[in-house]
Amino acid sequence: IYYTSVGRNSILLLNVAPNREGLFSEESVARLREFHTALAQTFGVNLAAGAKASASNIRGGGAAFGPSKALDDNKQTYWATDDSVTSAWLEADLGEEREFNVIRIEEMLPLGQRVAEYQVEVWSNGSWKLVSQGTTIGYRKLDRFPKLKGSKVRLSILKSLACPTIKSLGVHLDTVSPPESFEPINAKAEYHRIRRNN
Repeated sequence: IYYTSVGRNSILLLNVAPNREGLFSEESVARLREFHTALAQTFGVNLAAGAKASASNIRGGGAAFGPSKALDDNKQTYWATDDSVTSAWLEADLGEEREFNVIRIEEMLPLGQRVAEYQVEVWSNGSWKLVSQGTTIGYRKLDRFPKLKGSKVRLSILKSLACPTIKSLGVHLDTVSPPESFEPINAKAEYHRIRRNN
């Protein structure tokens, strides 16, 4: 549910009701703590934090909007391209092969939701492998895929309504969720439901 709500640029309503004494039950509190622990275990470490970064275009050509700004875990900084550039790529070199199964992408929302189409590739076993693609990013997009090892991650913005502004690119390993939830048919289940309903 977290992946298909918060991980899809939305919110998660927990709906934990108090008991007759006006308190949360011990069982509810225990489950909320387990939930917090699972999130911290998965997203507490960003394998791309501080990685060597490069990009096809940098706004103004200077460091102020350089690709490293998407990897510094600072919510006030972001990678941006020149105004005329609405298609570009950002690459994070992890320095060595790391194991992961989740990519987190965030736009700088105060400047608007801009990305209309993107894809993520991983350098693994000597070639680029497409691991995810989508449309909207917004506040946060979490893309899941079967666990793999890779040394580089490349985010390509294929189409954007204005120059892209990427606040954060995260690379994470989720060891909490069941393995089958990372299979494409399950990881993108909400897409299949939307297609069937349209």
